[in-house]
Amino acid sequence: MLRDVGAVTATLLVAACGAGWHQPAPVPLGALPARQQVQVWRAGNPVRWHAVRISADSVSGIPFLQPVTCDTCRTQVPRASVDSLRLGNPVAGFWKTIGLISGAFVVAGVIYCSRGCYPD
Repeated sequence: MLRDVGAVTATLLVAACGAGWHQPAPVPLGALPARQQVQVWRAGNPVRWHAVRISADSVSGIPFLQPVTCDTCRTQVPRASVDSLRLGNPVAGFWKTIGLISGAFVVAGVIYCSRGCYPD
């Protein structure tokens, strides 16, 4: 029983540190914030863009590994060919993971020291 609770707790904590990918409802028209990461799903395959612009008939963006100022890198696809869009923030997920690991060490230290920091 305790093992199951630990496994569920660990799974929830790890999931909490993810990029937070979510589907916006409804999909906003216009330009999203330049650094907003967007997964554009087409034919079951995702591409990750930023500096995304959404219009009634197309979606355009710059591949994530290119600078947001690279307008010659901008890719455009018809909106009808897009299966879905997901917004996320992997950088925030990274910092949440660092916080979780650091917090785990602090909690372990507090538990260890509550029993006496210097073993006999």
